[in-house]
Amino acid sequence: MITDDRRQTNYVSRFTFHITRHSSLVTYATVLGAFFLRAYRLADKNVWWDEGWSVWLSQKDLAWIAWRTASDEHPPLHYWMLHFWNMLAGTDAFAGRFLSLAFGVLTVALLYRIGKRIGGAWIGVLAAAFLATARFDIWWSQDIKNYTPSIFFAFAAVWFALDLISDFRHLHLRAAQVFQISDSPVRRSPWLWRILPQSAIRLSLFGYAVFAALAMWTHYLAALVLLAVNLYALIVFARAFYTSHITHHASEVRLIGSLGNWFIANALAAALFAPWMYVYLQNAAAWSAAPAFDFSLFLKLVATVLPLGVTTNIDNYAALTIALTIIAALPVVSGQWLVVRKQDGYPLSTNHYSLLFILIVVLPPILIYILSLTPVSFFAPKIQPRYLLILSPAYVMLLALGVALLARLSRYVAVFAVLFVFAASAFVLNDYYATRRLTDDYATLANTINDFARQGDVVLLDTDQEWPTFLYYLRAPLDWLGVPNGAPMNTANADTLAQRALTQHDAVWLVVIPDALATDPQHLLEARLARELPQRFEKTFGDKRLVLYAAAPRDLTNVADADFVPQNLRAAQVNADLQLLGFDLPIHEAQAGDTARVVTYWNARNASAAQINSQTVPVPAGTRVRVETDLVIPPDASGDFSIQVGAMELARLRVEPRAGIAPAGAITHPTDYRFGDSIHLVGYDLPQTQFRAGDAVPITLYWRADRPIATSYTAFVHLVGAQFNPKQNNPLWGQIDSVPRDGAYPTTAWLPNEIVSDTYRVPIDANAPAGTYQIEVGLYDPATGARLPVDRGGNSVIAAKIEVAR
Repeated sequence: MITDDRRQTNYVSRFTFHITRHSSLVTYATVLGAFFLRAYRLADKNVWWDEGWSVWLSQKDLAWIAWRTASDEHPPLHYWMLHFWNMLAGTDAFAGRFLSLAFGVLTVALLYRIGKRIGGAWIGVLAAAFLATARFDIWWSQDIKNYTPSIFFAFAAVWFALDLISDFRHLHLRAAQVFQISDSPVRRSPWLWRILPQSAIRLSLFGYAVFAALAMWTHYLAALVLLAVNLYALIVFARAFYTSHITHHASEVRLIGSLGNWFIANALAAALFAPWMYVYLQNAAAWSAAPAFDFSLFLKLVATVLPLGVTTNIDNYAALTIALTIIAALPVVSGQWLVVRKQDGYPLSTNHYSLLFILIVVLPPILIYILSLTPVSFFAPKIQPRYLLILSPAYVMLLALGVALLARLSRYVAVFAVLFVFAASAFVLNDYYATRRLTDDYATLANTINDFARQGDVVLLDTDQEWPTFLYYLRAPLDWLGVPNGAPMNTANADTLAQRALTQHDAVWLVVIPDALATDPQHLLEARLARELPQRFEKTFGDKRLVLYAAAPRDLTNVADADFVPQNLRAAQVNADLQLLGFDLPIHEAQAGDTARVVTYWNARNASAAQINSQTVPVPAGTRVRVETDLVIPPDASGDFSIQVGAMELARLRVEPRAGIAPAGAITHPTDYRFGDSIHLVGYDLPQTQFRAGDAVPITLYWRADRPIATSYTAFVHLVGAQFNPKQNNPLWGQIDSVPRDGAYPTTAWLPNEIVSDTYRVPIDANAPAGTYQIEVGLYDPATGARLPVDRGGNSVIAAKIEVAR
């Protein structure tokens, strides 16, 4: 007769679909699928600030890494691993992200083993498959960060913890049978060995301690998972002790011994982490409380990001979130994990394993939120969705257990639930992969420095807001300085920075990003440098500028042999005077209206010209001549866009059309202001004119271009008051500067005579005084800050007026 305990311990038996014998094959396929989903488009995303920081820091020596991370928010282990990994695989994006990918795939395999242990093969298969296809986990498996290593280490600790929390006698007997280990003690063994159990328990004890310590050496928040595991262990041991006590069971001694093993394992983990914790506490800066985060919004974020990996516009995914939450909550609301199932005094049915994963999913988010509210502490993390990633394996395990519970009701319902989970993952993954597109933010700009910099040059970043990203692309071994991000520029600061740059250097490469327009609108730093050194070069790269100030003239056409590293080698004789040597093309895809910067390298016997698409490009004489060509992709382009030198194709870009713009309809306030020579503001919609301080002003602008626009302009909407705003040092009490349609529809993508609607919600300063405010509208070049002139005079228009009350 089959007991109820056996049904509970293996309650997935009704969900095997009669193909249990194929579980191993499905597992291998799942792990392989996890690898391909994480390797797909792995390098097709620009390196961002955190990744650039990780690469930069990992190239330092181990002691320096430890010293720097002692005052940072992350411990050093990931940077140490990355340090040695870089030696083997290099520092490019694919190599750096592959380390995260490897740990992500290992976690999928590990989760299968955990699931198989607690509920059978198909619990393991389902949990592994759900994690393999989870957008959240795929996302951070494609990033040079410490999250996937910390997850693997934490759940490896969970794996060994399951051994320690399980019935000691059963584990010991199983180990003796499998490994044929004798129960007799080893003579003259160390004292610690004598007080510890033998065989598998000893392995589990040290395994738990090592991986728990590794997890904390990789990410501090891994401690929250270990805290949840310890709470689970406390509950299990307390209930087991109570059950054995009331039944006068002889297992009380064994329970006390198991509890001692658990204490030793945690003490050893703490001892292994203690050296770093001591260093951190000696050097850590005081953390102030993170900005307040609404708790209800935080709960919605947790409920959405764990199953879907979506962090923006989360209300749009409410239906999917609710459905997936219901499935994951089934092990909770069923209440079965509350039932004590006694087996030799141990209430360790699968129901109690559900409790473990419930605690891992529920407890850490609450603690993260509480920590974020701490006024001052040694660690107060901001509310960041990625900090929840470590809970993903536990969440998908609850999904798998929820599906297994549904299988008790109906196999068809369970199958539908499985398909629904996979469909939801496919839906959000499609959007995720669509955003993985390389853009030429710094590549061509940095390669200009790489190709023409000389020993003794210095790079000056104005501002240093994106310095790790820039340094990732900079190959040249140059010193660099940065204008502090957000610090207003004045004459004294400009003098100080210029003196620092010129003290030991006779050439300055100045990199100007849009942030400098706010901190140095009068270009004080550039004027100061120009007084000391003549300007030898200036070029705009999208919204950035590169300027060279040098004492002596600089050859900016021929690349030195040591610096000649084309992205693509391509030897082809174009004519008697021109031989193509290679080319750089940092992007593979683009959108209609984008600019593709193509750099070609030539061996030119005599000065000549090359035909690149429709442009005739002059090529000076030289052996390694660098020529940059900016190709504007037509606004109506789609499909393949061929880049050609004469009749020879260099490469193809996949061009995606811009999202369609809905017809403007009736414009409530028609106007006709011309900006520059071809852009018109043809009207605006302003639903209301009465507001209170702290409100947001909704306004929709309508634009029209007479002809294709070669420059991507930024639109601005300012709220100008009669009184001076002391915080802004100007009369602005609200503003938004943005590429039209929040960056989705730049002016370079506008079709001639198309009406483009462009909506903004301009926040009014909460301290704005009562009175009349003007809505000022205009366009400017983000690289130079130069505004487009208006045909009626000035460089902006007053579109409307509003009234603000207190």
